[in-house]
Amino acid sequence: MPFPKQEYIVQVSQYLNRKYGHHYYIWNLSEHDYTRELFQNQVSMHSYIGFACPPLYELLLICKCILEWIQHEGNIAIVHCQQNKGRSAILLSIFWSLVFKTSIQESFYIIAKALGLTSPLKSQLMYIHKYLTHLLSNEQLNTQTIKVKSVILSGIPKQLEQFKPYFQILDRRGILYEEKSQVIQKDEQCIFILPNLQISNDIVFRCKHITPENDLIPIFRFQIHTGFLFKNIIRFQAGDLDFQQSFDDDFYIDIVYLRGHENKNLHDSDKLNYDQQQQEGYQMIKQLLDTCQMMSLNVKLQLFQENDIINYLPEHPQAIQKLEQVEEVVEQNQRKDSFQEKESQQVVQNQNLQQEETLVQGNEGDQQQIEKDGDDNDDDDDEIII
Repeated sequence: MPFPKQEYIVQVSQYLNRKYGHHYYIWNLSEHDYTRELFQNQVSMHSYIGFACPPLYELLLICKCILEWIQHEGNIAIVHCQQNKGRSAILLSIFWSLVFKTSIQESFYIIAKALGLTSPLKSQLMYIHKYLTHLLSNEQLNTQTIKVKSVILSGIPKQLEQFKPYFQILDRRGILYEEKSQVIQKDEQCIFILPNLQISNDIVFRCKHITPENDLIPIFRFQIHTGFLFKNIIRFQAGDLDFQQSFDDDFYIDIVYLRGHENKNLHDSDKLNYDQQQQEGYQMIKQLLDTCQMMSLNVKLQLFQENDIINYLPEHPQAIQKLEQVEEVVEQNQRKDSFQEKESQQVVQNQNLQQEETLVQGNEGDQQQIEKDGDDNDDDDDEIII
């Protein structure tokens, strides 16, 4: 279903509460919360502001929760994000792949087509075609510590003569690093020197331009996961970025980093500690994936079409009310048909009785009792047939 906006949230909640009671549960992947009490607090909030995709561990955790929930008879799972497309598509693609044993690319194609997702973000495509493909193929993850040394931009957006970047690095807990002191002229490189910033799991890099009026214009964003970094540098072309501005064709962004034992600024005990924490985190991801794969074997999935019903709400706020009226008319027609069937049955029985009485009157008196017995048997047969 789409995000329950304020203008029809009451209608949506009343419909779900009346039809499913305590047998539905909602996973909200958007960046905005709403009045969960309207849905009997049967809502789980998973908000990661600035992320193109929910963190990988979180995606698997939600899949595990959904698999547990729908194993109980009558339970249904509802997933939505803000536009009911990108983040929802990522999660549902993983779920579809687990349950129906299809590749993650095929699952994403099916889900994206169903949701009308025509232009997924580049970060979302990288998670599908690279990270999740790698993970679901049971390949090994990088378990070494990642220390970012620098981020290099080969140029600035075409439309700017002077670039004042506001650069940030975020993880699921918030901002790890930010800088907004540089002023870059056209045809110059923009280099951010980081103090060996340690990163792990899902990381977002984003940059905005600070205008003379102190307004912020989005320049680019991309999201990575350190479990899939096996070299010492990763390069992004202009076409690999989310909501990028217009750059030269040869524009690129390089992230330069050290992996684990290559970091000479750490003591041996620190190296072991960092690498051990990294490995334990990725072991949790693998264990969670194994759990989901085992649980999916026991799932008897029934598909529901609530999305089609609720999607009419933004354009037709009375859709649910009309649906209720249709259901009531159907029930009335069913009751009417049942009543008419009983009336028809009674008419047939009366006609049979009249026919038998005519036959009895036309025969002699010594056969009247036999015909009468035959009348009783015919009534029973007719009743069974009807």
